[in-house]
Amino acid sequence: MVKRKSNVLAIVSPKGGVGKTVTTANLAVALAIIFDKKVLAVDTNVSTASLGLHFDIFYPKHTIHDALEKNPIEKSIHVYHQNLHLIPASIKIRKKEKSLEKVRENFHKAISKYEKLIEKVSKKYDIVLLDCSPGFDLETIAAMHIAGGMIVVSNPDYPSIITAARVIEYAQNIKMPVGGIVLNKVRKKKYELKKDEIENALNVKVLEEIPFDKRVPESIAKKIPIILLKSSSKSSKAYKRLAASLVGYKKDNFLSKVRNMFTKKR
Repeated sequence: MVKRKSNVLAIVSPKGGVGKTVTTANLAVALAIIFDKKVLAVDTNVSTASLGLHFDIFYPKHTIHDALEKNPIEKSIHVYHQNLHLIPASIKIRKKEKSLEKVRENFHKAISKYEKLIEKVSKKYDIVLLDCSPGFDLETIAAMHIAGGMIVVSNPDYPSIITAARVIEYAQNIKMPVGGIVLNKVRKKKYELKKDEIENALNVKVLEEIPFDKRVPESIAKKIPIILLKSSSKSSKAYKRLAASLVGYKKDNFLSKVRNMFTKKR
């Protein structure tokens, strides 16, 4: 039986384009630089990698692909800040690389590989963030099985929320704590689903509403997370509030199981 790592949080979205990786990147920056936590952000999206691009890492020599193939994981860790380390995935599949195919071959082998990888590093960090692949495929499910909790990133529209319901139901079936939902690209339009409507429909708390921010595409193009590019923007402030709630700086009703995984001794 897989033992979940209490300080490992999967960032999930069963629908692409909602801003999951942007959320992972900025949450990692906020936790590491603002709240002084030792953070490791891992791109478990081995088929369509993108986390490294947000930190100006395009063609790293060593990636999670190498770590999954039992190469020394230390080689795949990139130091972005003294408190923030990254394990990127490759944005290209090399001809000689067969790790992706092997990971997909067998569900249990995939989980085992992730479990062994995380086992090696989780004790060295306060928080490990897994940027999961968009959709609801083997890569996402494997990451979910070794994480101690999960946050779902969604937009406040019907297609996004309907797909979010699917991953939440699966998480509940495998008894995985669901920390809540992050609503991204919120414009406060009449046609958008409201926070209370989403909470009532999914029976899961909305942790934070990240407003639509036209500076975010600029931050992606400049390869600098929005918190560092424009710390005073509304989206930056929202990401800081989200990080604060995770580490317990804000008195709210946030799911205690998820908060405890960052505060209890491992």
